[in-house]
Amino acid sequence: MSRNVIIIILIASVLVVLGLGGALGYIIYSRSHSNVAQNMEQIKSRKYLIQDKFAGREAEAIEIVKKFQVLDPKYMDAVIEHKKNGAEINVRKKRVTIESLVNKQFLEKRFNMNFLKRGEWRALQLDTDTEVGAEQTPDPQYEVYLDYQDEAVTVGPVWIVDLETKIVVPRNAMASIFDRNLLNYATVEENLKRPESVVHAITAHKFDVGIDLGGVFLLHFLKLTNDPKHSNDEIIGWTVMHEFEDDYSAYFQWKELGENKVAKFRFNWASKSLEPKGLLAIDLMAAGENMEKVEPVDIYPREYTNNLGIPRTERWTRGHACRSKDYRDICTAFVKVLEQTEFINAMAWLLTNGEPNANRRVEQCKNDRKCSWVTKIATGANNPKNKPSLVEIGYKYELNNRDNFVRFLVDSEKETITPLDKISQWAYYSVTPRT
Repeated sequence: MSRNVIIIILIASVLVVLGLGGALGYIIYSRSHSNVAQNMEQIKSRKYLIQDKFAGREAEAIEIVKKFQVLDPKYMDAVIEHKKNGAEINVRKKRVTIESLVNKQFLEKRFNMNFLKRGEWRALQLDTDTEVGAEQTPDPQYEVYLDYQDEAVTVGPVWIVDLETKIVVPRNAMASIFDRNLLNYATVEENLKRPESVVHAITAHKFDVGIDLGGVFLLHFLKLTNDPKHSNDEIIGWTVMHEFEDDYSAYFQWKELGENKVAKFRFNWASKSLEPKGLLAIDLMAAGENMEKVEPVDIYPREYTNNLGIPRTERWTRGHACRSKDYRDICTAFVKVLEQTEFINAMAWLLTNGEPNANRRVEQCKNDRKCSWVTKIATGANNPKNKPSLVEIGYKYELNNRDNFVRFLVDSEKETITPLDKISQWAYYSVTPRT
């Protein structure tokens, strides 16, 4: 093969390679250009998603709530007091910021929340509800939270703030307490009493077998005390958080083997519907559903009629000492305990001990005076100043061939109840809210 032929073949090979490369480059360029164009069109179609001028302004939302001015709670209380007395309102109107009230621990004092630990402010932008594929509009509204920690549960006031109008609206009851006025005062005060009613409604929930949820709690946790490993277990109690309108979250907390446990329930005030949320709450509900049918016992005094619609002194049989003013402090304290219906029911289920014939056993125990109420003026460390208003109310009972005793310290003036031993604490806090 001559030199000229070889050169021609090499040149032809190079041209073929260059031609293929150019074609391939053109294809790559064309496809790349097409992909870029498609990506640009997609970005343009999603442009509204990344141009929300209200996004990322959590700090501003929090600051608006902090600086929002409301009527001074002391002023509002004075106005209401004047109205009750029919007097002229001569109290100077005053406004304060929400932040100043928070710093003065207004919420802790108003809710008796000294056991709570104040946390951080935080905010969350609300999403506009739109159909899939529909163009979304920027949303200026944020939810602003002030967190408080109750053991393992987070509660606290929640506000809704509009960044455009600077309007701040309470979303839950804890937030509304900051912004009371003549129009909403009665409603706000009424809503503040709801946590107790919510817990009562939940613990009074009855299962088909007859037992209520409060009894299930007490029986479940007292069984643990039979195991020495659980000697340091304790019930923390109920924490109720108003969410929005008629919806409440209720958290039942306890410590088991050094670990915090939380059973969460969702309760609707209007429908009175109860829904367990999470495995612990579901397990407690299942415990009630799986129990055998047992009739509860009656631990009310035989001389007492449990009718809250009757004046306290008239609930006792004629001739009873509690109809006399001479025993006012002791009898007021005693009735205060008897009025805790959910606690009495829980104690009654405790005495049944799951026995079908528990009624007969307890009635015999009453006849033998081994099951009875005990009342006396508190002494010693429970009443260092010997105040007649401090009274010890107890119930002694026999169960499993053992003598047991639950005791409470009751202030008949303030009508407060303080459990004095572990069983009474477990029984009382099983059915009583902390907030």
